[in-house]
Amino acid sequence: MAPTNRDVTAYGRLSFVHLFTPRKANDQSDAKYSVTLLIPKNDTATLQRVQAAIQAAVDDAVNRGTFKQPIDPAHTKYPPLRDGDSLTDNGEQRGPEFAGHYYIAASTKKQPFTVDGALNPIIDPEEVYSGAYGNVAVQFFGYENSGNKGVSAALVGVQKVKDGERLGAPELEAADVFSALGGAPAPAQGGFGQPAAPQQQPQQGGFGAPQSFGQPAAPQQGGFGAPQSFGQPAAPQQNNLGF
Repeated sequence: MAPTNRDVTAYGRLSFVHLFTPRKANDQSDAKYSVTLLIPKNDTATLQRVQAAIQAAVDDAVNRGTFKQPIDPAHTKYPPLRDGDSLTDNGEQRGPEFAGHYYIAASTKKQPFTVDGALNPIIDPEEVYSGAYGNVAVQFFGYENSGNKGVSAALVGVQKVKDGERLGAPELEAADVFSALGGAPAPAQGGFGQPAAPQQQPQQGGFGAPQSFGQPAAPQQGGFGAPQSFGQPAAPQQNNLGF
């Protein structure tokens, strides 16, 4: 299928990558494949091509009757090209990778093609990740839903161009934690997960503590779990319960 004037391919950094497994934005939405493309604000040539495709989507929506008259997508609830330096809908700062960029959030219900620089299909999800750089093909379209009008970006495909620093903190593994501690720690006095210092004196009937076998232990008055001395018979108990 030949591209339309609503189609554009733009280069930038990938974020929120979900190209191999669709996900729901919320419980009420459909599961979709998606990616967010970060475009530097000084890449004016790419931004001009994106703006032209967005305007073509507005004109197409007017011609099809979706819009009764042209709209300004930048002043809709969800602009197709958004300022990464602006606050989120919750009034919070965006991640540092958004600073100095515009971004496009594109999605689709149909799995998009994902290829490498030689146009070979990428089948390993780990190869395309948030932080990598690539070309993203999208098609803009106008919509009206429950009184809300706007232009959205349908994700067509992604071509990975080069690796980059991964976005988001990776989960810690055991080797990472123990390396950070800088070697084996000194034994703690009964600390959780570390050996306790050995006891120097025999316990008098403590639970699970062995008696000294050098001398007979004193008879226990009902102590639980402390073994009797086998050198001498134990003294009989005075308040026998009949067993």
